[in-house]
Amino acid sequence: MSCNKTSEEELIGDWQKRAFLPESQRSFAATFVIGDNGYLIGGTNGNRIPLNDVLAFDHTGGGKDMRGNSLGYWRELKTFPGRARQQAVGFSLGSYGYIGTGWALDEIKGEEYETLRDFWRYNPADDSWEEIAPLPVTAKQRRAAIAFSLKVGNAEYGYIGCGYEGEPSKNFLLDFWRYDPVNNEWTKELGYGGNKRAGAAVFVIDNKAFICNGEHSQASGLAYDLWMFDPNADESEKWTNLRAMTNANPDEDYDNDYGGLSRAFGVAYVAEVDGQLRGHIVGGESGNGSSNWEYDHNEDLWVRRTTFYNNRSAQSRQGMISFSFPKTGKAFVGMGGAGTALYDSMWEFFPLIEDYIYDDFE
Repeated sequence: MSCNKTSEEELIGDWQKRAFLPESQRSFAATFVIGDNGYLIGGTNGNRIPLNDVLAFDHTGGGKDMRGNSLGYWRELKTFPGRARQQAVGFSLGSYGYIGTGWALDEIKGEEYETLRDFWRYNPADDSWEEIAPLPVTAKQRRAAIAFSLKVGNAEYGYIGCGYEGEPSKNFLLDFWRYDPVNNEWTKELGYGGNKRAGAAVFVIDNKAFICNGEHSQASGLAYDLWMFDPNADESEKWTNLRAMTNANPDEDYDNDYGGLSRAFGVAYVAEVDGQLRGHIVGGESGNGSSNWEYDHNEDLWVRRTTFYNNRSAQSRQGMISFSFPKTGKAFVGMGGAGTALYDSMWEFFPLIEDYIYDDFE
């Protein structure tokens, strides 16, 4: 589907191009954010061949656009010392970044693939990597999982959950695990009652994780449930099942337009709207992937925002990356693939601009 300015006049938000990735186009890379920098690790540049390069995006640097906003810039870092991989996950704890799991070439069979359970810690101070405790054997290796970090009291933990193992048949997973960086150990997080899912999305607001989207079956059945995880709540109240992301209530009109919300292998990001952080989802492999949605966590409601564009046309990309910077309220989305095409472009989303003040699609 192709959209133009006229068809999008009722939607709020503006996408503007930022610095291009200097290395090859790619999809399904792992990411984490430390300070003003977003870090990209691996992914694939086509034909399912995994990569192991590492690049950092500084969103406060580079030149300026016509509004005076930074265009950002990329810098290349030391190669990731672990196995090249795609569909891995990442999170940050303090001044360190972490990545793990994913999908790699089988070192013995060559052309076949295997899912992974290893994890690594990155220190930006000296651009170094250190292997840490892998997921326990009982957690199973996985790819296309989700990961995030949250504070519990004065401590900060990393979390990973869902995904699937196996190729070509898929064993979908629903377990969640918590990583303690002080003791370098993983503990199973109990209580999640939602769908098994892979290619899901997660965003964090007010130290709570919101988990949504993804596919839950071999036949690419899409998940419609939305869950909130609060690590500081009582044990029986940590997980909350929120309103379904589909037109599930015929007696109410709030969800009448929710048909475009479901998708798999999209991305989530957090941007500031009227002084508050709001979660967003965009991209994915379904026909809804070009649509861009904003979540009001105070009201448990979704509203559609300006479609993701590429060269004047709405575009559904899967396997994109996103960087959210809560301190500045800024968010960036890019890379990914559409069909056989892969991309190296990065875009910043301005959630409150109602029309295209400066046309960035020439």
